[in-house]
Amino acid sequence: MLYLQDVDEYSNSVINYTTSKIQANDILKVDISDLNPIVAAPFNNNASSSTTQSSVEMMKLTGYLVTPQGYITMPILNEINVIGLSPIGLENKIKERLIKEGYLINPTVQVRVLNNKFTILGEVNAPGVISFTEESVSLLDAIGLAKDLTYSAIRKDVKIIRELDGKRLVYHVDLTTASWMSNPDYRIRQNDVILVTPNKLKANSGGVIKDPIQLLGVGISLAALILLLRKG
Repeated sequence: MLYLQDVDEYSNSVINYTTSKIQANDILKVDISDLNPIVAAPFNNNASSSTTQSSVEMMKLTGYLVTPQGYITMPILNEINVIGLSPIGLENKIKERLIKEGYLINPTVQVRVLNNKFTILGEVNAPGVISFTEESVSLLDAIGLAKDLTYSAIRKDVKIIRELDGKRLVYHVDLTTASWMSNPDYRIRQNDVILVTPNKLKANSGGVIKDPIQLLGVGISLAALILLLRKG
């Protein structure tokens, strides 16, 4: 079954984006700078800002882990509630505190989520947990990273499971049409789970029969065996 069979009808459609919010267990990289680097230095995690930390995995070990209650603890500023904020929102919050409390005059604050990932399971060729560095990726990007759907996948009902503001949301996407592509809810965000279910043939076979071609091959083999037995 082909993807996006009516994609030409949605040419020149408006693309909408939405900003992801910081969640519990996110790992944040926060960099604070000023015209005078010496003044800004005490507000930075020395380990995470070191030039030797070039690996994302290494930066995760020294980043700020968001607690289940939604806080990070920074030098001098201490606990900061980050739940419900986007990275840009947190940048503004930290900047306002630095100026309001008289620490810095014109600081620059940059916030990045270091552990962006999604999980894709079911009828894809490479299921698993996949990391990404962008704020979000498209559903088609996610499927591409999982090496595409299998022949047995149901393309009319791909599920996206998302936890947002303390609630679990489930979205259903029909990949045979392009009508969903402009909806920002269908962009894959941090901690999303994508489920691709098998068709009835694959489900009823318990995974033994991979696709109709394999089923045909099994039928031909059985017919050949019966003929050999009769000749014998």
